[in-house]
Amino acid sequence: MLVHIQILRFFAAAAVVAFHAWGVAPDGFKVPESAIAFALSHGGHGVDLFFVISGFIIFYATHRASLTPAEFLRRRVERIVPLYFFVILAVTTLAVTLPATFGTADWYTPRHILKSLAFIAFTDGEMPVVYVGWSLEYEMYFYLAVALLLALTKDAWRNIVLIFSALALVGQIPGVHAALGNYGFFVDPMILEFVLGVIAGQLFVNGRVGWPISIAAACAIAALLVTDPANRVVLSGIPAACLVAAASLVGRKRINSSWPELALARLGDASYSIYLAQVQTVSLANAFIVGLIPSIPPLLLVIATSTIVVALGLLLNILVERPFLRLSRRLGSPRPQQAPA
Repeated sequence: MLVHIQILRFFAAAAVVAFHAWGVAPDGFKVPESAIAFALSHGGHGVDLFFVISGFIIFYATHRASLTPAEFLRRRVERIVPLYFFVILAVTTLAVTLPATFGTADWYTPRHILKSLAFIAFTDGEMPVVYVGWSLEYEMYFYLAVALLLALTKDAWRNIVLIFSALALVGQIPGVHAALGNYGFFVDPMILEFVLGVIAGQLFVNGRVGWPISIAAACAIAALLVTDPANRVVLSGIPAACLVAAASLVGRKRINSSWPELALARLGDASYSIYLAQVQTVSLANAFIVGLIPSIPPLLLVIATSTIVVALGLLLNILVERPFLRLSRRLGSPRPQQAPA
């Protein structure tokens, strides 16, 4: 039923990869100004689509499941943490052994690595060691908030929408971000994209959204339209929510998916690996292709680099992510009790 949501996950990952491939192209290989270049320059907003999908999937997967807060958090940690830690370790190891290729040594300090592993690199106002991990810090914030509300309240999903909407509203008050400094992270409007995903999930499951949720989200979006109408939540988050809602409805109507849809959905299942696999490999693949084919057209360079990164991401999914996930779930599953003799 969620085949088309999985397809959107792949498109989101591929858009971010293409954005970085476009951005690191050397002089002389930049895509000329055109509609294609404009689209590539906005590929980074695939992250907004990821956030909306995350809100949708988490709500859909847990709204009727009798999960304890600990079980909910354990499942999310199993999904996110092992592969992320593996990539941080791999990048750090390569950076230490090949400093000329992977950047300056002062980037890979013990403090920075530990804060990246703890999903709190934002407290220093820096990107994590694996730079795309900034989005995972928002994901972990969302997961922890949901787990806490599952433990403390009866209607966690209504409350997550109310609280995140209220935080986003507070963040629009003049002077708040400046006062909070790096901790403005907690009131950043991007948290509304998870809210939009939860709302899309409720529409899909229940066919309606309760009025407290509707009013809270509407007030937060209205405040954003007044104070910052060009914010990415307005320009990308709302369209992403519409895409997710449409994809969920299409998935409900199309029971039998075609093989291209299933193939794209399989790539969507590998989207997390594809997203992480682009770290450093985009630059390396770009340089390798330019060295191999000096006359390659700029757009073809972006396509070739993106294809290589997607292939590496699929390989990472097969060889690392899925085995780690199986191992984590096996270790985390309760052991069967032996019958008394």
